[in-house]
Amino acid sequence: MTSSGLVRAGQFNQAARQGAYIFIALALPRLGVPTEQIGAWETLLFIGYVLGFGWTTGLLQGFLVKMGQADPARTASFARAAVLTTAVFSVGVLAMATVFHSAVFKLLQLSGEPVGWYFFFLLLLSRWPSYCFEQALLLTGRVRLLTGYAVTNALGLVLSLLTPLYLGHNLVGALQFLAGFAGAKALLIMLWALVVTRKPIPDPKRGKVSDEVRDWVRLSRPLMAYATVGALVSAVDPWIVNYWSGGDEEVFAIFRYGVRELPFLAALINGMTVVAIPVITREGAPGLRVLRDQSRRLFHYVFALALVLLASADYWWTLIFTETFAASLPIFRTFLLVVGCRLVFAMTVLTALHETRRLYLWGLLELLVNIILSLALAPHYGLMGIVWATVIASYFHELCLVLYLRYRTRTSWRAYADLRWYALYLVGLFVVYWWVV
Repeated sequence: MTSSGLVRAGQFNQAARQGAYIFIALALPRLGVPTEQIGAWETLLFIGYVLGFGWTTGLLQGFLVKMGQADPARTASFARAAVLTTAVFSVGVLAMATVFHSAVFKLLQLSGEPVGWYFFFLLLLSRWPSYCFEQALLLTGRVRLLTGYAVTNALGLVLSLLTPLYLGHNLVGALQFLAGFAGAKALLIMLWALVVTRKPIPDPKRGKVSDEVRDWVRLSRPLMAYATVGALVSAVDPWIVNYWSGGDEEVFAIFRYGVRELPFLAALINGMTVVAIPVITREGAPGLRVLRDQSRRLFHYVFALALVLLASADYWWTLIFTETFAASLPIFRTFLLVVGCRLVFAMTVLTALHETRRLYLWGLLELLVNIILSLALAPHYGLMGIVWATVIASYFHELCLVLYLRYRTRTSWRAYADLRWYALYLVGLFVVYWWVV
């Protein structure tokens, strides 16, 4: 299958998962779920992000680089080992979080234990190992199986949570059903890893799979450090919101509904980078041209959608999210400006070229800028001040990565991005924002 076909398959998988969470967010207020319980659900998602984003993202990016380097005859055995390794890490992280859950919740400035958190941990236990499973299917060309899995996973997530709520159960009861679905999913993925893909390793003299796993983890360490810092950057805003509001779950829900990413943005970007990283690793300059061409297409879709949503939000926001979250609209509009940062792919190129050792330092710098600006602006502008701090820190960070990539590899921004279209759309985005606010 062509690179474009693999990109579309990866984007569909990501979009199906993200679409499920978007649908849940839209359905909860319409099912009459109290705002406090919606805030509790958003708190659980936040906890999952804090616990898992850093190390899973780093391992997955390292996995993509290794898959780009691996002998095609050994990719299945390596993917199997990667899924099992991620499962072991998941058990360890969640076991530690369970033992020290009170300290974790206190550190996150939560007012108490979120309802049903132990059931939600079972969802995380099934979600994290599935990342390598999904990308293994994609990079080995098993697109039909991946598509079927993506649809089943999204439907299972939506139905297992929303059906009990529709039938009158509270959030804890719904999370029990969700945990049942998660357990079945985890069992099937482990069955795939332990039985379906268990084949003799060709040419064992070329090295053991355990050696490849150790090399993968070693390669992923700086990526994990960078992604962990990135998770802290994203987590600092909710942390400051909880600190500023005294752990008020209604205020937290208003903030979380406002700072949602552009619909399917993460899916479109991740689906592209999953294919681009191995290609750049193998081919160099031709891979950069693939990234440039694919990112130009994303500019047209993503910026256009952002502009339309920004200009028309007054007409559809309360229709979709109800009056309960009308106060989230200004936050949403401001957070849309971050779209310009998401479409700078310097990090993708740095990862593919193995220039990752000191990336965490740039993440720490962004974190510092974000904290200073948030603490300075929140007392005067409230939630909007926190969001503006994120926007400013995000653009500062991406500019640093572009300059660092140029310094380390002599790779110009023009080599992997069409700057004419990017500049045109970015200026248009800020002009429309200034016009509507």
